Amino acid sequence: MNKLRLFLLLSFVLLLTGCSEENKAWEPYSPLNTSSLMKQYASEDNYEQFKHLLQEGHDEESIKRIYETVRQATSDSAEINTFTLVTFDNGKTLLVHLTPQTSKDGKVLIQDVIEIPTETATYIEKELNKKYEK
Repeated sequence: MNKLRLFLLLSFVLLLTGCSEENKAWEPYSPLNTSSLMKQYASEDNYEQFKHLLQEGHDEESIKRIYETVRQATSDSAEINTFTLVTFDNGKTLLVHLTPQTSKDGKVLIQDVIEIPTETATYIEKELNKKYEK
């Protein structure tokens, strides 16, 4: 009888673990996953789910602007890459192309690095900070 209880308990735990991992695909847990969900929700015209992908602090107008930008750019397929900008106090800015987090050990590694022109870095910073200028 104890073996049966242990088996049922282990089966239940495995079932719960499996279900939680399955639902994780619908949560923004990584840059790649969040970008994929962004594309999917825009393609499906699912504004309500799209809103949940944005960091708190956006007003409704900003959310709609971002949503429309993505929706209008969306097509059937997309290549999703992960980049980060590193800006130094000497004014130089690097664009770092990172690997997607797909390995079992969860490492994100550098694929390439390029220096971007000051004008481009200024433009990116200005565009990304628009919401704070209000």
